[in-house]
Parts: sequence; structure tokens; C-alpha cells
Amino acid sequence: MRQLGMTVLRVSRLIMLLVLVDAVCLAQQDGDDIVLGKYRTLHSRILNEKRLLFVHLPRFYDDTQLRYPVLYVLYVDLYDYFMDAVATAERLGGTGETPPMIVIGVANTNRYRDLLPFKTTTRPESGGAGTFLRFLEEELIPFVDTTYRTKPFRILAGPQAAAVFSLYALISKPGLFNAYISENPFMNPENAELLYPRAEQFLRKTGSLKQVLYIRCEKNERPQSLEYAERFAKLLHSESPEGFCSKVEFSEPSGYFIPPLPFRDGLRMIFAGHKLPANFQTNTLKDILDYYEHTSEELGFKIDPPEHMLTFEGNSLRQRGKRSEAIEVFEYQRRLYPTSLNALFQLGELNRSTGEFERARDCYRQFLEIRDTDAALIRSRLNHMRKMLDSSAAYRIEQEIRQNGTQAGLKKYHQLRSDAGKPFYFDESEFNAMGYRLMENGNMESALEIFKLNVQLNPKSANVYDSLGEVYLKIGDNDNATKNYKKSLELSPQNNNAREMLKRLEKK
Repeated sequence: MRQLGMTVLRVSRLIMLLVLVDAVCLAQQDGDDIVLGKYRTLHSRILNEKRLLFVHLPRFYDDTQLRYPVLYVLYVDLYDYFMDAVATAERLGGTGETPPMIVIGVANTNRYRDLLPFKTTTRPESGGAGTFLRFLEEELIPFVDTTYRTKPFRILAGPQAAAVFSLYALISKPGLFNAYISENPFMNPENAELLYPRAEQFLRKTGSLKQVLYIRCEKNERPQSLEYAERFAKLLHSESPEGFCSKVEFSEPSGYFIPPLPFRDGLRMIFAGHKLPANFQTNTLKDILDYYEHTSEELGFKIDPPEHMLTFEGNSLRQRGKRSEAIEVFEYQRRLYPTSLNALFQLGELNRSTGEFERARDCYRQFLEIRDTDAALIRSRLNHMRKMLDSSAAYRIEQEIRQNGTQAGLKKYHQLRSDAGKPFYFDESEFNAMGYRLMENGNMESALEIFKLNVQLNPKSANVYDSLGEVYLKIGDNDNATKNYKKSLELSPQNNNAREMLKRLEKK
């Protein structure tokens, strides 16, 4: 009987969740800074000034060679929209709902000059949005693309006056950004009068548009602004270009003096389909790769299967007994995410369960090299693998059987029992696990002999008789199966498995 099967499964689920939640806790020290990102400054020839940037890279940026889409956030200081954007991007990227992304915050210098397209009577400096758009296209975006590993997918997030700019950017340079998240772009009345008819003309004249636009308006905005937004929503419904995905949402007041940008809902809309559907059935790695190839075609850039999704799909395969397919998924996961603790743990467990103890040892060791805190289970697994490789009789016998057959394995057993020079240990659970591995591989002859040896080594253990009964039952020797199940029940009257097997055998 497999005594440890369910325990191992529960521990596997537990450690996987711990790794997913706590993978960033890597050897921080008392007093270390909590790093959100970096300040960068970019001198703009077009604007004739230095522009302050806030740059956040995805959590595992330095551990991979992957490229990332970029979320550009306008109208920011550190504590308003930028931190919210970073938190949302990390949360959604970490669970696979969206790809991880680089976040670039562009600090204000003269916000109304840069963000309002048309001059207003109350803001004489306004009307420079065209120049600012040139700055984005010719200086900022090239700087980001040459400095960081980016993918050709850009999102523009525009709060307040930047919401006006976002719509202006869409209709002026529709290919510059792939998606937009903004507040009501008609909140400035004077600009709204000029911007709305231009947006209307653009939508009616544009035949095809692959961009995504998400707008959220709070219902307590000034009536004129809401009226423009409602008209625009109807216009999008009736005049939307082919391929254009848009939504204007009217929400209850948030209660904040500075309303938050709808990063979560906007990003979820932009990357709808990025997360594997709940009913997705993975049978091989190819199923996952095919899904993300199709998703890449839909979004217009190459999507890397999320680390989180690979963990769960590989674990699902493992639980369904598809070990080789699960190993293929986790090995691919390691190639894509070299420091993935999830992949290392799962590969360690899979190799341990199939008797590949050297590979299991290496996986546990590499896990601890990446993170050695809060990893007692991994350390215990590593110590056990080292012990087995050093002095386990079961390990050496299994290797002999694999290479030279059953009789060679039995000969090895007797050699080890008589070798006084090397203190090999003979562990009941290791012999039991070996027997089941041999059964799963179809080697019933060797499994039978190993379970017999385990009975000789542990004659007072109910479990060894239960396992021997099981192998006899599988090879059709019901008499010996009955004999061993009875012995197991005699030694352990609480053994419900043996009792149930005996009932079945009586009916045959």
C-alpha cells in the first residue's frame, strides 16, 4: 500500500502555493530599501528640457532574457498613479492574467502645455500636445526600447488632462500605442468642443483599427463632460472601425479627491484571453504553446506562457499520472524562467517519484541556491536524496535491476547484506516505493521480488504484506493475494484497504 501518496500530494500543493506567494523573499537584510523602481532623466531636444521618468521593471526581469510590453503612465508623481500602476501590473502579471510589463511614469513639468491639444482661455500655456506627442514618438519610446528589453506592444494610461491627450494621441498617431486606459477625455470643456468632432471624423473615416480603448467616467463629473462621454460611447457603438475594441464605463463616485485610474479593468480588457480558460485541458506542452501562439496572433506580439500557468498546468499533468508530459512542461518552464522555484520543486518531486534521485538532488540543491530561507521541506528532501545516493541499499538495487534485470538486482541485494565494510541501510519505505515504481513501469517480476524482500526485512509491518498482496492481485495470483492481505489485516486490524481487497477477492 502506498502509505505516503496523499501526504506527498498535499505537501506538493502546499509548497507550490508557498513558492508562488513568497518567491520574492530572497535574502533581504534588516534595513534594506524596498525598491519600487528607478529614477531616470531624459533630456528632450524637442521640449528643450530634462524629463524625469519613473521606471519599474518586472519582478524577475534580471533573471530572464524575456522581453516585455510597456505601460506608459502620464501625469504622475511617485505616490499617485505610478505606484498604483506598478502594483496592478505585478499582481496581474504574477497570476498570468496579463503579461508582466515594464512601467514608465512620465513626470509633469508643465502638464497643461503638454497634455491639452488646444489653447484655452484659462490656460494660455496649453495647446502643446502635438509637440509632446513628438517627444513620446521620437525620443521617449526610442530611449525605452534601446535601454530595456521591450516588446512591440505599448499601452498609454492617461488620467486627468492626460485623458484628453490619450484620445488626441489615438486619433493623431493611431499606430504609436496599441492600447489606451483613461478617464473621461472630455473633462476640459474647451478642448472637448474641438476634440469630439475630430474623434468622430476619425472613427467614421477609419476602416480598420486594431487598438484597444478603455475609458472610465465617474458619474459625479460635470454634466457637460458626462454628456460628451455618453455621446462618444454611442458613437463607438455605431461607428467603431473593424477590429477596434472599446469600452466606455460609467461608475459610481470613488470618493477619492484624485480618482484612481482603472488599471485593473483596463489591463484585463486589453489582455482578455491571456490567462488559460478554466476549462482548458492540457495533455502536452504543445497544447500550451499552441494556445499562446494563437493568443500572440490575436494581440499582435509574441506572448510567453506565464510562469504561473506553466506551474499549474504541469502540476495538473502530474496529478493525472502524465509524468513525462509534466516533466516536459517544467523543463520548458525552467528554460523560460531559469530561477523558477516552482519548476525546480516540481522537477525534484517528479524525479524523486520516478527514482531519478541524482536529478532530484540537483533540483533541490539549485532551489536552495536561489532561496534558502523558509525552505525546510526542500532541505529535508535534499538531505534524503544525498543519504540515498550515498548509502541506500534500495537505490543500488533499483539501479542494478534497471540496467541488468531482476536476478542481477537480487544478487546485488545479497551482496549488500553481506558487505560489512560499507554500512548500507535497508529502509522499508524506500523498498516499498521502489516496488511501486517497478509496477508502474510494467516490471511485475521485479516488483514481486522486491516486495518479497521487503517482507523478509520487515516481517512485522502490515504495509509490506498489503503491498505484496497488491502485486499478487495484479498478476492474477488470488490465493497469495488473499494470504498476504489477511496477514496485513492480522497485524493491523485498522487496515481498511486490506479489508476491502479481501471482500473483493471473496466475490471472485
